[in-house]
Amino acid sequence: MDRPETNARRAIISAFNRLVLATRRTRPPVKQLLREAGVARSTLYSHFNDRDSLLLEAMGGPLSVVADAAVGAADEQRLVKLLEHFWDQRRGAQDILIGPLARRVVRELGQLIAARDTALNRNDALRIADSLLGFIRLWISGETPSSAAILARKMIASAAAQRAALA
Repeated sequence: MDRPETNARRAIISAFNRLVLATRRTRPPVKQLLREAGVARSTLYSHFNDRDSLLLEAMGGPLSVVADAAVGAADEQRLVKLLEHFWDQRRGAQDILIGPLARRVVRELGQLIAARDTALNRNDALRIADSLLGFIRLWISGETPSSAAILARKMIASAAAQRAALA
């Protein structure tokens, strides 16, 4: 998320998001992505190192919803909708939140939390990020059955308790 936004970059992210939703694959084929975005391979790789970097950037919107919950600025309904989406797409969500990308997702969320609450140091923001994603990981794997609304409230309460303990 360090690079400036360009039309090509937006087109790639938008195409990626459409393909992920349409195909339910967290890593759509590059050829299909290039065709959907209307860009050349060189353009894709001038903006992103690999598909995982693109995936992480595309997760910026959903992670922002979780980051807002982490700092007490949650729109609970948006969080519930996000959790429902993760549930509906749980195979892909598990790939992202439990698979090899999990640590990078925690770091991305930690950065978003730290940017929103400058009183938190980086390590504390990472702890809160890992905790909140832990709720989601357990939920989508079926370890902690509950509704998305109950999970959202628990995540918000947990983040508030963690921030209070760190203050």
